[in-house]
Amino acid sequence: MNKWPKFLPHPTSWARGFALSINFWLIVSVLWPESYYYYYRFSRSYWYIIRNSDFEAVMTFAWLSQIWLFAFYHWVVTKVAEWMETRTNNQPLAAVSAWQHGREGIIAFLTLPAAILMGIPAIAIFMLPVRSSSGALIALILGTAIASSYLYYFRFGQLLKNILQPLWVFVVNLLKIFELLLVPVVTGSPFFMLTIATAKIIPQQLLPLTTFCLVVCIFLSGIVGYAALQYWSAHLVNWAATWWPAQSPGYSHLQARKAWKHNKTVTKQSFIRHSTSWHLAANDATNLIYLNCISVILGFFGYLLFGDSSEWTQTQEEILGLVAVLTWIAPWYFWGWHREVEIAIGKREAKKTRSPNSNSPAPNPIEQELNQLKATSGMTRMKSVRRLTQPSPEVPEWYVFRSGEAKGPYTKLQLWEIQEITARTKVRRGEAEWLRAGEIPELAAYLSQK
Repeated sequence: MNKWPKFLPHPTSWARGFALSINFWLIVSVLWPESYYYYYRFSRSYWYIIRNSDFEAVMTFAWLSQIWLFAFYHWVVTKVAEWMETRTNNQPLAAVSAWQHGREGIIAFLTLPAAILMGIPAIAIFMLPVRSSSGALIALILGTAIASSYLYYFRFGQLLKNILQPLWVFVVNLLKIFELLLVPVVTGSPFFMLTIATAKIIPQQLLPLTTFCLVVCIFLSGIVGYAALQYWSAHLVNWAATWWPAQSPGYSHLQARKAWKHNKTVTKQSFIRHSTSWHLAANDATNLIYLNCISVILGFFGYLLFGDSSEWTQTQEEILGLVAVLTWIAPWYFWGWHREVEIAIGKREAKKTRSPNSNSPAPNPIEQELNQLKATSGMTRMKSVRRLTQPSPEVPEWYVFRSGEAKGPYTKLQLWEIQEITARTKVRRGEAEWLRAGEIPELAAYLSQK
């Protein structure tokens, strides 16, 4: 393949492209025959037929069918490859997980819409000499197949993944903000109802006091709700880590979460005694306070810029709402999440006066204690304090993902000194999967605060 022209897709890309195009358009032609005949292309009757038919249902069904069809094709190809390898070399191939079959179907599902859009010029060219329904079908298949082959060749699935990853991070952080806001509302609803029920009984003079008590009760009940959510989510992660397929996405993340202190101790302690859940709940409550402060500040600036809220236009409300969402997400993304990971992994040891890059071993604490006892009893002869034996040097086996490439290997100390890794830096040990440093417990003491 080294001599293959760079502008021309490989045979495997052509095979996948034609399979995708043929699958889709044949399903459409069977369920909706002669719907694409060129005679109706630009006439009113064509659009009338589309508008008064099950066009959306047919196209959606044909589109969704690519997931299980390509998963099945991938399964067949791997079985044939295993059979040929066994007959040739008498050695079976490595097992292929069900996720890898499904992954091929998902890639086909995502590639098809882009292939149809990109194939419109080719389809239009192939349609020019067409005078029959079957010719139109062939034109559609060829135009879509060419576009999808090039999309497979240029790894459209990987490109789409790189585009969607930042969006996924935004959605995850947005869901966390919704959690911070909704948990106190749910846990504080009994206090709301109690306040409404007793509003006519309580004197008017005690209204400020009852309002203050209501806010305090809602805040405290929210902390309990946060702790319960953290406690049972750790149980859920531990349960999922026991059966999650090893080659499926998220497996390494689940195993890393299972090794955290929060997840290890949750099976040994009750909800009331599980201190890590309460520390995480305190972190969530702190971020809730930040959100309320940000809301007050944004409301003030909104009043200065747009006047009273009753006079705001829909555009002004949307702008202020977008700014509020982004300013809510920013503190959690840059501070709250790092603090949560730090608590869940286990509090880092207090910083010592001796820097981590010092090569001198620590003094023996037992001999230090004996010398102090001798000094208090009046003895003048002291035994020299021996240094603890220095451990064997660490083998560099850690890699850092920077500027699109892997750099290393480094020791854990070099990760701290040279690369200055943070909780969000992607690292790996040897040939393992890339993980964020904050998800690896043994690197917790070597993270830089930036």
